[in-house]
Amino acid sequence: MICRTEGLVLRGYNMSESSKVVVLYTRDQGKLRLAARGARRPKSKFGASLEAITWGTYVFYTRENRELQTLTEGDIISPFDGIKKDYRKMVFASAVCDLLDHLTPDEDRNALLCSNTLDTLRWMESISSMAIELPLWYFQLKAASSLGYRPHLSGCVQCGQRLVGNEIRFNPVLGGTVCGSCGYGGMVVKRSTVSFLESLQTATPDRIDVKDFFRSDRQEGQRILRQFLDYHIESRNKVKALDFLDRMLAAEGPPEPYRGSGHGVGM
Repeated sequence: MICRTEGLVLRGYNMSESSKVVVLYTRDQGKLRLAARGARRPKSKFGASLEAITWGTYVFYTRENRELQTLTEGDIISPFDGIKKDYRKMVFASAVCDLLDHLTPDEDRNALLCSNTLDTLRWMESISSMAIELPLWYFQLKAASSLGYRPHLSGCVQCGQRLVGNEIRFNPVLGGTVCGSCGYGGMVVKRSTVSFLESLQTATPDRIDVKDFFRSDRQEGQRILRQFLDYHIESRNKVKALDFLDRMLAAEGPPEPYRGSGHGVGM
């Protein structure tokens, strides 16, 4: 059977001297692994349509009892050039694609997650590279919600009571913030950090003020999201883009404090 779908290329790997396997995330069929024969040849008919972080239209043949289906055509809709021309944006966008690959099983349709991913990449194209971590935070929270393990940030995840004080606790095992009466596990974090992350859960990129990101404790926000992901990804050591991102951020040192409008950051 011949199928046509729109999808995002997450990655590819070699299958033979002339062919490769492409991992594609689609809105209507979920994640697919397709064999692109001849894709590694210099004058391949696929051109740049199989590059990672590319949204396009793809045609493939399906046969029952086959692990890999055969990709026959690929046409680019959005190459996300604004990301690919900026090294820092490429690192963060690669982390989005790598996370999407690790968080989703094959052929498990999730149209909302696909839309959130595209929103994230479009935002990454337009935002300043100085604020590129903000769309990644947005994607992590939206993905968690779409996949059914949204972190609870509006009160105590155990008893539902309001949290008091400027410092509260976040417990990734329990799935959110906890009050002192329900336990002392997890990490102590600022209420303002949790409040900002909570606002990202329901907002769309056009409703998010980038200045609020720079005013937040970015290292604390990183720790909350990373520990939460560590708990939900069984084999995080395989998420190479996240490990590379960690090394890049460590090399850059602590983020600079917010100094008003001097960052020149925009949507």
